[in-house]
Amino acid sequence: MEAWKRNCSRLGTMVEYTEEDPKAQIEEDCKPHCVKEWAAYKACAERIKDDTTGQAHCSGQYFDFWKCVDHCAAPKLFARLK
Repeated sequence: MEAWKRNCSRLGTMVEYTEEDPKAQIEEDCKPHCVKEWAAYKACAERIKDDTTGQAHCSGQYFDFWKCVDHCAAPKLFARLK
């Protein structure tokens, strides 16, 4: 049994979630707001696709894209917790 279930069982309660996690859908809804960051990532990926050294990467652009998505999604997610 998972630790959190065991701890809840000791307290005499069991937490059940009936609603699906909205994070994935909210992130999908936010992606159109981050087209500039996505374009920078895709341009980088295109530039390095023929790299044979294994040294080139686009992690900076990738993280910039997800930072933009998170910046858009976070207020919407936290608003649902109230």
